[in-house]
Amino acid sequence: MGKKEILTMCVVAVLTIGCSNKAELYNMKIDVAPKKSNGKEWDLMGGSPDIKVLLDKEPLTLSQSCIDTYRCSYNFTSKEDEWYIEIYDSDIDSDDLIGKGDCEEGEECKLGLATVTISN
Repeated sequence: MGKKEILTMCVVAVLTIGCSNKAELYNMKIDVAPKKSNGKEWDLMGGSPDIKVLLDKEPLTLSQSCIDTYRCSYNFTSKEDEWYIEIYDSDIDSDDLIGKGDCEEGEECKLGLATVTISN
């Protein structure tokens, strides 16, 4: 086998591996319990939470659909199919942790007071 053939095989292998590890678009659906674990409302004035998400320790942009609601969704891209997720009620003073943990694509994940499903 000549140098040209070996080089061609290497280029094809690199391109094939690179293409299979492409980021995909995912949708994360979040449902939050109507009250905190202590029975109190999420916000001082009795409102619903402003749902903020950290995905693998990186914040996702707070979506308008996730403000003052118990149910929302986020779209994101990733090369992974399993993530560490933290969900907070975003407040002016300090954020309340709603739940955290690992979640895999296609599973319904119970993370504290939130239920999360991720699909693509």
